[in-house]
Amino acid sequence: MGFKNMLPQKSAALRALSATLVCFSITSAPAVAQSSGQQTAVIVPAQFVEDAGASQRVDFAGKLRMLSQRVVAAGCAYQAGILPEQSGAVLQAATAEFALILDALVNGNDDLGIIGAEERRKTLYGMNKLRELWEPMSAVTTGIAPNDGNIDAVADLATQSGPVLEMAKVMVSEISGQYANQAELLQSDALAIDVAGRQRMLSQRMSKNVCLVGSGINVDAAKAELAATAQVFETSLIALRDAMVQAGINPPPNDAIYEGLTVVVGDWDRLKPIVEATIAGGSIDSEQREIMFSGANQMTGNMNKVVGMYSEASKLGL
Repeated sequence: MGFKNMLPQKSAALRALSATLVCFSITSAPAVAQSSGQQTAVIVPAQFVEDAGASQRVDFAGKLRMLSQRVVAAGCAYQAGILPEQSGAVLQAATAEFALILDALVNGNDDLGIIGAEERRKTLYGMNKLRELWEPMSAVTTGIAPNDGNIDAVADLATQSGPVLEMAKVMVSEISGQYANQAELLQSDALAIDVAGRQRMLSQRMSKNVCLVGSGINVDAAKAELAATAQVFETSLIALRDAMVQAGINPPPNDAIYEGLTVVVGDWDRLKPIVEATIAGGSIDSEQREIMFSGANQMTGNMNKVVGMYSEASKLGL
């Protein structure tokens, strides 16, 4: 069964994404010029002086969304004995990275390009709420071991990841709105960084759900979430590479970003058959689960490079 037959028509998905992105542009930050000519007009020397790491804050806040899903994807794979050496290392690294970024967004981290501690009380309150949700989820990871037959910890991890992801989304919106301004980060740039950054999360969310289905954990809910996630991922990828100007997504600002997005399209083409088969209820063997886990990590890494290029382009006004 073709991918288009299992998911809503692409035009409808594009309209839905357009509505979502337009909503973002209305609520997250003050309106600024968005056409290529207008962007050039508002590029001022202030963009080239040291700032608070505006684009890095948006980028790393978005990365928390991804890590909330990567922890579950890696924990599920590790418990199932899927590439245990690799998945165990990813689980440990993702857990540590979430804590590192959470601290950096509050206290600053020069190594990450986040200059100075956060001062806005509303942002600090939100980050504290996110920490309160994250710490119990982090504790669950210590109870996961490979091939022990205990899927309860993975199920618990998956359940707890929901509120963590939702709070991380709130903080991305808050931080994007807070730091999008003409002197540091254009709203159109913040939007591109946010949407591109969300692709990292969606990659890991698909990996998580393929593994949950393969492990027999919340199968119906995991399939439904997988189908919705695949739709948004593919639609957003098209919008980023080919533009959706009516929703505020301009064409890639340089050839390197376009080429990077084309690499991700290739990654997705290789993983999509496994996603389709999982949605359709087909049997997913260990080899396919390994391909999905490794491939989603590769796709996330390639998408992360694109987000970094968007961040750099926003500083240079390219």
